[in-house]
Amino acid sequence: MGAVDKEGRKLVAPDGGWGWMVVVGVMLVNLSTRSIEPSFGLLFGDKLRDMGVATTGASIIISALDATINFSGLFVGPLIRKYSYRKVALIGSVLSAVGLITTFPAESMTHILSTYSIMGGLGIGFTLSSTFVALNHYFSKKRGQAIGLSMVGTALGMMAMPQAVHLLLEEYNFHGSLLILGGIALHALVGSMLLQPVEWHVRPEELKKNENEQLENMGKKQENEPEVQSLLLENPQTSVTAISALDDIDKQDPIGSKCTEHVPHTVSNRGVSVHKWSQSVMSKISRMDFTGSCHTHTHVRSHGEDGHLGGLIMKRLRRKHRSAVSDDICKNLRTSEKQSDKIDSGVSASPNHIPYWKRVVHFMDLDLLKDLIYLNILFGLSIFYVAELNFRMIVPFFLNDLGYTKQDTAFFLSMTAVSDILARAVLPPICDRVKIRRRTLFAIASIFLGLSRSVLAEQTEYTALMVTIVISGFFRGATLINFALTISEHCSLEKLPAAFGLHMVAKGLFIAALGPVGGVIRDVSGSFPLCIHSQTLMIFICLVAWGIEYLVTMTSSSSKQDNTDNT
Repeated sequence: MGAVDKEGRKLVAPDGGWGWMVVVGVMLVNLSTRSIEPSFGLLFGDKLRDMGVATTGASIIISALDATINFSGLFVGPLIRKYSYRKVALIGSVLSAVGLITTFPAESMTHILSTYSIMGGLGIGFTLSSTFVALNHYFSKKRGQAIGLSMVGTALGMMAMPQAVHLLLEEYNFHGSLLILGGIALHALVGSMLLQPVEWHVRPEELKKNENEQLENMGKKQENEPEVQSLLLENPQTSVTAISALDDIDKQDPIGSKCTEHVPHTVSNRGVSVHKWSQSVMSKISRMDFTGSCHTHTHVRSHGEDGHLGGLIMKRLRRKHRSAVSDDICKNLRTSEKQSDKIDSGVSASPNHIPYWKRVVHFMDLDLLKDLIYLNILFGLSIFYVAELNFRMIVPFFLNDLGYTKQDTAFFLSMTAVSDILARAVLPPICDRVKIRRRTLFAIASIFLGLSRSVLAEQTEYTALMVTIVISGFFRGATLINFALTISEHCSLEKLPAAFGLHMVAKGLFIAALGPVGGVIRDVSGSFPLCIHSQTLMIFICLVAWGIEYLVTMTSSSSKQDNTDNT
């Protein structure tokens, strides 16, 4: 996380403790805001038929809702950075609940679009991003388990909500049901309150015993090196500043003169407090000239029996091999000097002199779009999301086309959900323990998911359909537990809100561009199996794009390694 405690130890994610309450909070938020989505047709069907826009109206409302959820990513990153994931989650929870409650008197499409789709979509988008960021802050080693458990709660809610909506409609009709569901959505506020700032619960990083011994031995070894000259200055003062001067560099060495020309000649630093001399000597290298000398000033506060400062050690390291210097190091030193001069002279760029577009780019972290690997990740995840969305939409029609009843179709979908939940509950602890990148695990699961769906498309018998749809559901869960983690694995926590927001925007753009492709293929060919195969093709396009990136990266790394070996 970058923060340290008073003793200089790094503070890390709790990976448990209150983090599990955060998981419960995320489950409650998702259960309250997202579990109604699969029941949209059941809840709004009669009302839309009364308006005379049954199929078309449902399609427009759902598309508007999904677009709003995804395009809310444009705002959620800057909002989380300016305020906090907790406050954004609270805002999203309120918007989601108010969107449902204000929809209850609806008698027109415009009313439903403005309240349910736009207001509710913004709420769901805000809560979706903020809860994901919160889980990533609280968990590091157990991140997969936390994400998986929070998704299990969402899946259980989606299984239970259709039955609840059916009972509510029988008792309270459309208007009363929406008011009650809006009240249920307000429970997301309770879940959001559980997303306490992670700074309240961070813990100091614990070093293993053998790591402490290695650090101690390394320090002793450096003390005994002949190139190290140490000067011990006894000083009873508690505030000491060491100033190191650069050695004279042989003027005949052009590389040496080139680098040291831009290095400041005096640098000071504050001391670092430590517990024991034998365990910790923390130093800061002020400027380094790899052509001939390295100047270090080290402040050590030794808390012995009298609790006073033990001494100040000034070290001067000499290195004789000057030819190893590269122009890149010199360039970095010149840049460092310029920045240091600005700080020392008190000069800072005025915000008024920064172009407006640069301020927008900085505020929204749009510099992420310069990262080609990140863009390739967005491409793969977005096209996979389109394939997943189309498959969920087409399966009920596919089963109906085979002659199965609505009851049979509901049972097939329920079994898919059961196997999906099983994967989300069982696999995350395993994924956290294996030393394989999340992106690789996602790609492996995607291969099996695409193959199982293509096999499913060719089945007609009840037993064969049941087996393949259960297997497909399991691999769907295996992919989705690593879907969002592929983003967090690549980006730092500071960039994560913006990275996830841009990911949502990319999904929205791909849905708008490629969403209708599945329906067009079905209408033109008249074949549901061909439509399902086309979605498998989309999944494999994702894998091919990532494979090309892997090959290019490996080739580039090999070339750089060969050049390094030759020099």
